[in-house]
Amino acid sequence: DIEVIGGRVIHIKGEKTTSSSQVSFDKRFSIGQHLNESNLKAKLSKDGKLIVSAPKVGTGKKEEVRKIPIAEEL
Repeated sequence: DIEVIGGRVIHIKGEKTTSSSQVSFDKRFSIGQHLNESNLKAKLSKDGKLIVSAPKVGTGKKEEVRKIPIAEEL
């Protein structure tokens, strides 16, 4: 199972049982402010690796440029 908690924490938990063993995990990861948690994607590779990805999101603001005048010394 994969859940997003509060928009900033990814909670991944799971369990695998075979005839000889049982393995379980429960992990939480903080995600940055510049990731779009609503578009998280997860896939399981052929070799059993879980890959979780999320696109980056811009801040929506362009860098503000402010001109500073240079005063002439008299």
